Amino acid sequence: MAIFRNIQMSFWTDPKIADDFTPEDRYLYLYLITNPHTNLCGCYEISLKQISDETGYTKDRIEKLLERLERDHRTIVFSPETREVLLVNWHKYNWTTSEKLRVPLYKEIKSVKNVDFKAFLENIYNGIDTVSIPYRYGSDTTVSVSVSDNISNSVNKKKKVYGVYKHIRLTETEYETLISEYGEYETLYAIRYLDEYIEMKGIKYKSHYLAMRKWVYEAAEKERKKHGDRRVETKQDEEQRNAELDEHIRRVEAGEYDAEDEELHRLFDSIKVSDMP
Repeated sequence: MAIFRNIQMSFWTDPKIADDFTPEDRYLYLYLITNPHTNLCGCYEISLKQISDETGYTKDRIEKLLERLERDHRTIVFSPETREVLLVNWHKYNWTTSEKLRVPLYKEIKSVKNVDFKAFLENIYNGIDTVSIPYRYGSDTTVSVSVSDNISNSVNKKKKVYGVYKHIRLTETEYETLISEYGEYETLYAIRYLDEYIEMKGIKYKSHYLAMRKWVYEAAEKERKKHGDRRVETKQDEEQRNAELDEHIRRVEAGEYDAEDEELHRLFDSIKVSDMP
């Protein structure tokens, strides 16, 4: 968690803040975007008692001010059920294009308890052009999210190719995010499934990352249950194989057994052409 929050000087000259916000509105909104409970994704848990203790306002007054910020100013949404505050415009000023940001950011989004808040943040994270803000007062508001406002648009230039047929393109962070959430073996299996599917069908996807999240993992799992597991090699498997190979080569060089040993040939045969120097 950051030990400080930056507030742009334009905050005080913004027409909405200057004309529509009362002094109490400004104070509570500043508190909500700078208090020590804030996090990376802009949605965090906080109780009315905590706000009361840290601002000096009564609970009744806080409830009225939260309602004003949500209903009249459309800057926050508060969930009494999960005790979470969603800062509607947080992503515009606090999410960056840093590759290192995506994994911890997504972990925070996945930990959000309110399903509407989580869906709102996931859509922005995944680069959806229009998202619906889950306000409690009145109908939901749909807003356009500028490409420059979310962090997903910067990664398309740095995609790596995966799969035997080289159809799958993922950024390093997308790949790491999938492994972190689904597991390495499941991700490699899903990549192979989608790679073969595209090769057979000739279908194109704008985002292989989203395709995998939406349906590929589930489809790959169904295939595994129906037809049996088709083994894929994980990084750990590769490291273990290489360690075994090094050990067998050492034993051959030491004269502990000859190079015709079947186990040694099995290891040599398992080496891919791409592994050779």
